[in-house]
Parts: sequence; C-alpha cells; structure tokens
Amino acid sequence: MEKEIYISKENYKEYTNLDVVAFSYAHGGAQGVGGEIIVITKDAKIYSMNYVYDMEIEMCDEVCPPLKDCIFGLWDVEETPNGWKGVRLGAGNFLVIAEPLYHQLKRQMFKLAPHELYGKWIDMVLNCIKES
Repeated sequence: MEKEIYISKENYKEYTNLDVVAFSYAHGGAQGVGGEIIVITKDAKIYSMNYVYDMEIEMCDEVCPPLKDCIFGLWDVEETPNGWKGVRLGAGNFLVIAEPLYHQLKRQMFKLAPHELYGKWIDMVLNCIKES
C-alpha cells in the first residue's frame, strides 16, 4: 500500500482540489480515528486529514471538493453530489466513491459486512485504479 500523505492546517493549501475518486469520512465520535477523512486520488495517492483534531471542515472541503455536498447521518450517507455514491462502513464511518468506481466494486463491497469493508476499502479502490 502507498504511504499516506498527511494534510494539516499548515499545508492544506498545497493540496486543494485533489482529483478524488473515493474518500472516507468518520464522525467525531466514530470508532477508529474520529474526524479522519482518508482521500484516494485518481493517481492512486492516499491522503489523510482530520477535521476534529487538526483542521476546520471547510479546509477539508477545499482539499476534497465532493465532501462539501455530502450529508452524513447517524447511520448512512444521506446525500452525495451527482456522480457519487455513499456506503456505510459502520460505527460512524462512511465511504463516498465516484460512480464509475462504485459500479466496478459494488459486487465485492456488498459481499462484505460494513466492518469488514472498513478494513478493506482502501486496497479495493487502489487495486481497481491500478487495473484500469
């Protein structure tokens, strides 16, 4: 797996408008790392940022443009922008994925329970990108 690039309030301007194909979002009190947003780009790079401990959510929106049009409920991704699909990862964690990639991965994703997908989605997305 690729090494994550950590985005902070000090360096986020260097990463605005990434070419995002998938990202995860964790509520502040989610299991795992609360407030973490993991972004995967079209060129298979992985970025991590945190809107609870390090950045304002508006800074994260600048880095990951589809994020600003998402609404995350308690149990599901309530709303995504056109061309994106939301998937529940369990325990306050969610995945938002570009529709073309979603259609390539949905059979694999829906064979897994949310907590299993939580641990596997990054590799699934990276493998799909590399196979394209």
